[in-house]
Amino acid sequence: MLSTIISLFAALGIGSLIGALFQSRLEHQKLLNQQEHDLKRKRYLCILILMLTKLDPDSGMRHLQEHRPDLRELKDLNAEIRMELLNAVLFASDNVIVAMATFIDNPSYPAYVRTAAAMRRDLWNKKTAIDETALKVVAEPEKMLKEASHSSAR
Repeated sequence: MLSTIISLFAALGIGSLIGALFQSRLEHQKLLNQQEHDLKRKRYLCILILMLTKLDPDSGMRHLQEHRPDLRELKDLNAEIRMELLNAVLFASDNVIVAMATFIDNPSYPAYVRTAAAMRRDLWNKKTAIDETALKVVAEPEKMLKEASHSSAR
């Protein structure tokens, strides 16, 4: 009888220990996942601000320099966006990396929207119907500027 009680307490002790170790591992993994998500969110927001500045440097550079005085010229901005792409290889999904590379190769509002949509899917695993037509209102000034520059060149 005494040996049964001792065996029962020993079994409960080992079970509790295994349960505590398992719970600790789960909490640690949850913390790591949260830290990764927070890092991605912050980096993605910074990248999107850099991309918007690239699309509208006249207003964007002034605002950007308030927080990043080291980015004085467009060449500095271009180098920073390229550096963000290289850093993104560590944490971003393949779709985000491809979308960013496409934006770097051909900066445009549609490429910006595709990158933002890829980031959204990566962060929250949400499917989205947002495409390059979603920001048509924002992209219209870009189109008008291109048309105006083509008209003045004639």
